[in-house]
Amino acid sequence: MDRLDWTAKWADYTPNKIALTSYDANKSYTYSDLHIYANRLIEKFTTLNLEEGDRIAVLADHGLDYLVLFVACQRMGLVIVPLNYRQSINEISKLVVDCTPSLFIYNNNHKAKAEQLPIQNLKVTSFEVLADYYQNSDYTTTKTFQIKEDNPLFIFYTSGTTGTPKGVIYTNKMLFWNSLNTSMQLGITFRDSTINTLPPYHTSGWNVFVTPLLHKGAHIGMLEKFDAEKILCLLELNKTTLFMALPTMLLMMQKTPVFKKVNLKKLRYIISGGEKVPSELVSFWKNEKNSYIRPGYGLTEAGPSITSLHHKMAELKPNSIGKPNFYLDIKIVNKAGEIVKPNEVGELCIKGDIVTPGYWNNSVRTSTKIKKGWLFTGDFAYSDEEGFLYMKGRKNDMYISGGENIYPQEIEAHLENIKHIKKAVVLSVKDEKWGECGIAFVSSTNKDLSVTGIRTELTKNLVAFKHPKYIFILDDIPLTSLGKVSRKKLNKYLNAIKSQE
Repeated sequence: MDRLDWTAKWADYTPNKIALTSYDANKSYTYSDLHIYANRLIEKFTTLNLEEGDRIAVLADHGLDYLVLFVACQRMGLVIVPLNYRQSINEISKLVVDCTPSLFIYNNNHKAKAEQLPIQNLKVTSFEVLADYYQNSDYTTTKTFQIKEDNPLFIFYTSGTTGTPKGVIYTNKMLFWNSLNTSMQLGITFRDSTINTLPPYHTSGWNVFVTPLLHKGAHIGMLEKFDAEKILCLLELNKTTLFMALPTMLLMMQKTPVFKKVNLKKLRYIISGGEKVPSELVSFWKNEKNSYIRPGYGLTEAGPSITSLHHKMAELKPNSIGKPNFYLDIKIVNKAGEIVKPNEVGELCIKGDIVTPGYWNNSVRTSTKIKKGWLFTGDFAYSDEEGFLYMKGRKNDMYISGGENIYPQEIEAHLENIKHIKKAVVLSVKDEKWGECGIAFVSSTNKDLSVTGIRTELTKNLVAFKHPKYIFILDDIPLTSLGKVSRKKLNKYLNAIKSQE
């Protein structure tokens, strides 16, 4: 039995334990089911002449069958390419062409979109057809598989909120060490359980809790789409112990009528990140539900379990992303590559077995981001005297106005401290006088809030040269499918305004 084949191990130790539950289909797989179904799927893939290193592009919602595919691909050395089904036909088509898959899998929810993609010359099947086969086949095998730690397991296409998608290679080695980091920080055991509502086309949908809990022989509940009320009820009903949610999701949950009624006493930790985790959010969940939110930091190219803020420090160190996890090294460097002093801003760099070997079909990008084993994240950060880390913003987001380095995240924090402002986002544009200037988008709970009023409040706490040149008040800040701010949509809005000038 291979040491990296966690499913085979748990199928041997606890074969009848429920590994996965779909709350959409009201169906469960035991560890024995998962193990057997994966082997039957391997038999099917063998008839399709799939070989180690081949890519399988997938356009489907997250669920039980995706996990069967995961186990089968890990054993065979195949690479899963989860496609973002929220993207346009044109966007998805480019990814299919780029990853050159040997097989394309879809589920019936996305059949119509799949039929419009350039897959005419590919082997194509659906999860429904595959599931029918491996659930009803009488094929059994005692064969063991060698899982190679350096083999790619995923290609995650990521562009953040802007830019051309880049295929991040995710290996078995990254999977193992990320799982260990996560388990060490949170004390995960086979008694734990989670409910995953995150999509499969992002690393968080796999590697925040799904694969670490699979490693520990724990229980993983699956829900295809985020539903604030339903999630709260399921958390109580299933006595869920661990949950991952972006700040936007938590805000939606606490605003539902169900929030005050549910009992979440079994919920040990809520992991949050992706966007800044407001200290008010941390305090609210602790006071109202005795639930501990643990902010952290991660990115597709590493981990994603990189830093974690202990729950006992969450209110003592507001806005911190915590300290580095166990099995990795970090440094913060200036433009010259020198390590900066405490409270000095620089680029966050990460080294360890949780770092990607590179980008698919993009050696130039790989060489500029990974130098001597260090991943240059493109994120600005600083540490205080006690080693707690704080994000300052994306390197690409920082702009220079009148010779001064300006970090949008700092301005956003000041804007969000103004009464009635729910959310603030600051972008930069070219400016004839200053080189670049800031543009702020804010959403408000008060229709009477004015740009003049906002500027008056900013003057009290923020030096004048950091003030945004333009401020727009929107009904809502547009979000991506993950609940992050969509800077791409804000830039489109900005371009539309410019075209009318």
